[in-house]
Amino acid sequence: MSKSKLKPADLGTPLSEKEFDELDEFLISDATSDETLTIMGLDGYLTALAIGPTTVSPSYWLPGVWGPSEEDTPAFETAAQAEHILGLILRHMNGIIADLENDPDGFEPVFGISRVGDDDCEYIDGEAWAMGFMQGLMLIEPDWQALIDNEQGRKWLEPIRLMGALDLPEEVLDFVDTPQERETLTKEIPASVAAIYRFWLPYRQAVYERALAATIQRTEPKVGRNDPCPCGSGKKFKKCCGAADSLH
Repeated sequence: MSKSKLKPADLGTPLSEKEFDELDEFLISDATSDETLTIMGLDGYLTALAIGPTTVSPSYWLPGVWGPSEEDTPAFETAAQAEHILGLILRHMNGIIADLENDPDGFEPVFGISRVGDDDCEYIDGEAWAMGFMQGLMLIEPDWQALIDNEQGRKWLEPIRLMGALDLPEEVLDFVDTPQERETLTKEIPASVAAIYRFWLPYRQAVYERALAATIQRTEPKVGRNDPCPCGSGKKFKKCCGAADSLH
């Protein structure tokens, strides 16, 4: 498979329907392991990382896409194919971020469909998505503690936890016993995502502003001791604000 080289500027381009289908097919292909996330699980996994309080490096979260061990790493045909698939994943994550920034209440997770009974009645099923989300959350669980400790935050997380957690206590299993109940919970997830996104938004903004301030401080030219003082006094810096006993 020959693909063009990934350019940083391309990472902001949303996936086309054809590219989305290509990524979907790769995730369930023979090149990946049985532990690799499906496109629904990947969408949930990336959504948790996108809306959470912490910016996580792809080098930290990408292995989790393929599976729990190094043996789950895909058998890419070429380095170009590996770069191409990685580009699709990163672009999908950036698309999730853009959708949430533009309209949190209109965010549409990638859910599956379950068919039950002889008449093939269809139900919306968010299990794979929710399992991916919980995997992303657990990757940086300590960072989520403020929401987990918040009563309202736990309510927002509840439909995702009920659909996606692997260790549900027996007393709550009745809530996910039938396709109808699972569909009801699944339909609550988009509102939960929007609420959790808004919960962490002030924190993410504060982290961004601190990082920006630190960058400005590092890049701002250092004032020499014999340079004019930046306060505008006309004195040399060492005789003005640079003096240990001077206050301005």
